[in-house]
Amino acid sequence: MSELCFEDVTVRYGTGRRAMKAVDGVSLTVPSGQVVGLVGESGSGKSTLARAAVGLAPLAAGRVMLDGQDVNHRPASGPGRAVQMVFQDPYASLDPRMSVGDSVAEAIPRAARSDAHARRAEVTRLFRLVGLDTAHIFARPAELSGGQCQRVALARALAARPQVVVADEITSALDVSVQGTVLNLVRDLQRQTRLGMLFISHNLAVVRYVSDIMAVMYLGRIVECGPAQEVLTDPQHPYTRELLAAAPHRDGYTWDGAREESGAVTDAEPPDPHHVPAGCRFHPRCPVGPLALPGRTDCLTLDPAVGAAGRTHSTACHFAAGLPTPSGTAT
Repeated sequence: MSELCFEDVTVRYGTGRRAMKAVDGVSLTVPSGQVVGLVGESGSGKSTLARAAVGLAPLAAGRVMLDGQDVNHRPASGPGRAVQMVFQDPYASLDPRMSVGDSVAEAIPRAARSDAHARRAEVTRLFRLVGLDTAHIFARPAELSGGQCQRVALARALAARPQVVVADEITSALDVSVQGTVLNLVRDLQRQTRLGMLFISHNLAVVRYVSDIMAVMYLGRIVECGPAQEVLTDPQHPYTRELLAAAPHRDGYTWDGAREESGAVTDAEPPDPHHVPAGCRFHPRCPVGPLALPGRTDCLTLDPAVGAAGRTHSTACHFAAGLPTPSGTAT
């Protein structure tokens, strides 16, 4: 089993004045055999971080490490590809001209697919593992449903014999009736294989269903991270509380306190990622920040990431729940 570590990872798009840091100094660990759920709104940098894990987004700074080795510099002659990704759109990630069985077979490590009979047997095993009828092996992607294609994508990722799987919004393109089936499959597969997994979604209900650890991302940075149950029941960062307050009550986890704060400004437009606010990045939208409480000027100038490691859930907030302010005055 292996541990995937993002060490101060930065991914930059563009150059010059239009350059943008889609991911800015992110450090995150996916422990061996556990699922880390990464949640945040669209544009927060979740998918860019996922692509960085598999080398599809070049790093401007930092490293992605797997068991002490840089993922991008691991020897290619190993028994399999160490980190595999399952993409959001299963149709876009499968070759429409190939049968889905051939797509899965192609991902099997070369040393294990020299014999045609063994290769066919492995493809059959993988199809059964993800709950697909083996009769679909000769079908093309267009002949299968979205849920079936996503199962094929999971089988292909597992065919490469990875040590960590990155799942990027794998249920968002599926019908609601199919999402639960795929989530049950993901949870069962993870328990059987004991692989580490980075599971990315904007849906809190989905993340809490499959995750052991939950990380919240906002505007390129992790703003809160801790055991999933603790983050959901005792959120520390105002952004996390806003996400929970916006979630349907039937999900079982809500946070009404954020709506009760005076001067809530959550309807403000998200900042331009090309011009990130100084100090706390969330302060232009924060219901407990300087727009609602003018005395909290620290949010305008001081980076809350400094000292976050010493706070509950490593929260990047000067006024995280139950903590003193930077100047030492109780909240």
